[in-house]
Amino acid sequence: MEEHPRISSQRRYIEQRADELLEKIPFMDDAEIRWTVRVLRDCLPPAEQEEALRDYSEHLELHQMRQVVENFIPRYTEYALEALQSRRFTPGTSLRDLTDEELQAMSPAEKWTLLAAEPSALRPYQVRRELARLFMCVNFDLFHDPGLGEAAVEFNVYLDLLERLDRASDAVVETLKEQHLGTLSALDHRNVAQLEEALLGLRQAIGRSVGLTPPFDHLFGARMERWPRTAPAEPRQVVNPEIRAAVEGMNLSQLRASLRVLLELMSLEEQQREIEPLKAGYKAFDEIPAEALTALLPHLSMRLGDRNICDFAVRYRSGRFWARERMSPRTWGALPLKDKFMLLERDNEAMDPLQLSRHLARLVLTERYELLFDPAYQVGLIYEPTYARLLAHSVGGLGETEQLRSLNRQVTRLMLELEELVPGDERSARFLSIREVIGKGLKLDPVPGEER
Repeated sequence: MEEHPRISSQRRYIEQRADELLEKIPFMDDAEIRWTVRVLRDCLPPAEQEEALRDYSEHLELHQMRQVVENFIPRYTEYALEALQSRRFTPGTSLRDLTDEELQAMSPAEKWTLLAAEPSALRPYQVRRELARLFMCVNFDLFHDPGLGEAAVEFNVYLDLLERLDRASDAVVETLKEQHLGTLSALDHRNVAQLEEALLGLRQAIGRSVGLTPPFDHLFGARMERWPRTAPAEPRQVVNPEIRAAVEGMNLSQLRASLRVLLELMSLEEQQREIEPLKAGYKAFDEIPAEALTALLPHLSMRLGDRNICDFAVRYRSGRFWARERMSPRTWGALPLKDKFMLLERDNEAMDPLQLSRHLARLVLTERYELLFDPAYQVGLIYEPTYARLLAHSVGGLGETEQLRSLNRQVTRLMLELEELVPGDERSARFLSIREVIGKGLKLDPVPGEER
């Protein structure tokens, strides 16, 4: 037998989607990640949902959610490809020939027509899912809309209904299915008035079967509200196992060095939230024992995501902002200079005095242009007395004044122009002139770093 033609194109789509999602996850916001999970979860049988999303909750913090979903996508993709492979020789003319993804992408009208021809084609969990989707068909257009499956997951009423139908007995669900097949089979699906009158009755029957009382309009609230609505009593703790293993292999000196680097990536507010509890128990960081650091560092690293000590310079190349969520390098590269400067200005506005001072201090103390992008060199600056004195001077002497922000704005434009407009062989000299601008702005003479 030959593989059905639809299989190869669907296989390519699943594989390409996985690659694109893994590339996009670091840049997705909370709602986009939750919608993605809802769509994919709605294509899994209940047991596979539980197994693949055991650590997932819509109440996770964004950095934790990204970690869980990055692990989920490959597992889901493997399942989807296996499901497709098992149907590679089917003609695709029956509902039992189709994967859950293919069912999700069909209109209710098409599925219920096929189900009438073969009432036993769907498994019990699939029947429950199609009843819930039918409940979402509030009008003629939605009944014929192949996009309904993806749209339905945006509403909590759909997820609530699925949960209630899961608790209903198979006998109740089977009775609903037979009643609905009888009603829909007798209709002309092209007759708007007739179909919408029937949909009203069918939706009421579905709702009443699980304890919902019509009318149902009030159940269709805002889209993408968190579900379930109440956060778990004990929040899940999600930690990257690779980070945990690396931290557990560190000695005390390495643990302390790692903490110093992570502190360098944190805002004042983050430091106060994450580190203040430690200060209550220890007078100095050097007093924190290895056990406490081993417990703390994976949590901090997860919270900070993939922030890098070179982001203060890389932000001009790829949109890895210093104080705001970074953006896709591909998107950044397509923007005109004016828009890039506008986004960098927003990043500047989000910086607290310490972040402003770090940005300027690292630029002025980095001796050569290429060292801006050298992580080892930038980590080394943390231990330089000159760096600590310059931060103290900037934060304590200039602080939140407009002078410091004005200098940062000027330097931001100069650095962006350096990356965007200056030829590679001229950047070293231009960077030296930018350092001189910073030195004068901070009232430093000579430029810090010249005497190191």
